[in-house]
This record gives sequence, C-alpha cells and structure tokens, in this order.
Amino acid sequence: MSWVQTILTPIITAVFIGGFAIWVLFLIYKGIQKTNPNFKFWFKYSILRKKYDERVVQWCMDAFSKDMDYISSEKFLLIKGVKPKRIKETMYIYDKVRDKLLKGGLKNEQLRQSNEQTKLPEVS
Repeated sequence: MSWVQTILTPIITAVFIGGFAIWVLFLIYKGIQKTNPNFKFWFKYSILRKKYDERVVQWCMDAFSKDMDYISSEKFLLIKGVKPKRIKETMYIYDKVRDKLLKGGLKNEQLRQSNEQTKLPEVS
C-alpha cells in the first residue's frame, strides 16, 4: 500500500494537474484565435521575426500594380487552387504590404537610399 501512496498518487496528481493546465491554455488560445483570426500570422511574423516569402511579396506588388483589391486578390487565389491556409497567410502579407505602401514607407526608403548613393562634394 505504501508504494501506491509514494509512487502512484503523485503520478496521477501530476497527470491531472498537467491535463487541466493544458486544457486551460487551449481554451485561452481558442479565445484569442476567435477574437483575432490572424493571431498565428502575427505571432509568426512579429514575435518570431520570420521573413516574408519573397514570391508572395512580389505577387502582392504585382496585384497592386494591376489595381486588384483585397476581394479580387482572394478570389484570384481561390480560382487558381491555392490551399485556404496559404490564402489566409498570403492575404495577411497582402494587408501588411498594402499598409506599408499606403503610408508611403517604401517611397521614403527609396528616397533615402538614393540620397545615400549620391556623391556629395568633399569639404576640405
């Protein structure tokens, strides 16, 4: 009987408490995912600092140059047969690129780069 109290009871208690903790964390994750559907992509690209796929960014830039809005871009991807998870990620990147373009962020960066490359006369 002593081995039950010394070995089996702590194992059962640990499994019960661990299962309860995992269940609570799962409910919290589902609640966050319900309120913010792009949480997974925000975490991936903002917290983990993964780089955007260059092909996806190029496609987004091409879509902007062809004056495609959000709905027509998503429709185009659906027609082409892209998987729904990949479409959600692509549209998240599309939103981020659109926000960057509308703020003028890329124009300012391009101007700054061209100024840095300009050779100024040296002062002696």
